[in-house]
Amino acid sequence: MTTSWYYDSHEKGAFPHQQQLCDAVRWTKYNLEGQKLKSPTVLSAIQGNPLTIRLLALDEALERFDNAKTIDKKIKELAEEQFRKNGHSSMGGTWKDESSSLNTKGAPIEIIEIAGERFEFRHVDIQLALYEFFTSFGSILDRLTYEIDMLYKLGIPQQNRYWGTLTNAKGKYLAILKGKTEDLANLLGDYVTKFKMAIRYRNRLVHDGIIHFEVERGHIGLRINLAEKPDDDESNFNVNAIEFCEDKKKEVLTLLNESYMLMLQYFENHKEVV
Repeated sequence: MTTSWYYDSHEKGAFPHQQQLCDAVRWTKYNLEGQKLKSPTVLSAIQGNPLTIRLLALDEALERFDNAKTIDKKIKELAEEQFRKNGHSSMGGTWKDESSSLNTKGAPIEIIEIAGERFEFRHVDIQLALYEFFTSFGSILDRLTYEIDMLYKLGIPQQNRYWGTLTNAKGKYLAILKGKTEDLANLLGDYVTKFKMAIRYRNRLVHDGIIHFEVERGHIGLRINLAEKPDDDESNFNVNAIEFCEDKKKEVLTLLNESYMLMLQYFENHKEVV
């Protein structure tokens, strides 16, 4: 039975191999949940699964987009209604910029009225969503790196147990991993390119503290756009932030589940060695 310690209890079918691997290594030195053997039959108390915590933080970040998604839906509904009545649709709703130190502590806010309903679009909510998403995303990859290093004894120094250290094609650790499990090494290599942009957004946030975005609005709805070059605010803003983040979440869950499946197979086949 899947417990709340594991992400599958929060999103069924998303990460089924998580508990399987954790159960398999629980009573070994490769315990993935930080538990230690207090005696041959007693483990230290579990406080939470590290990957589950990070994945839930990723979900909370995505929830911060909900207000923008609601406005987007309302605009599209109004535009469709106008089209049905008039044969054409104008911009859905009326926008105006407002600065309210009372409500936003000086942060930018835009107000939209749609069919008499008033919505507040706060730029700080989008910044929080982006910051929490990309930092959690990077942390998930670093945690996976930690677990792979531990199980396969790659020897990555503790201070360098990062996704970039493991997946660097010119580094030695991916080659060491490939010597032990070609399937997992190839899987990680496939995702380096897929995650390249997300990692660049993450690094921009961690080092600069903010990512610039543009708000595109009209009868087509509301869209949050990121720069196509994360390090260059002069590049085109044509990356749909919400779609990008939702896609990366799906991809990282696929990577985790497939990695855990391969790690479980390796552990079961090499118990005597590991």
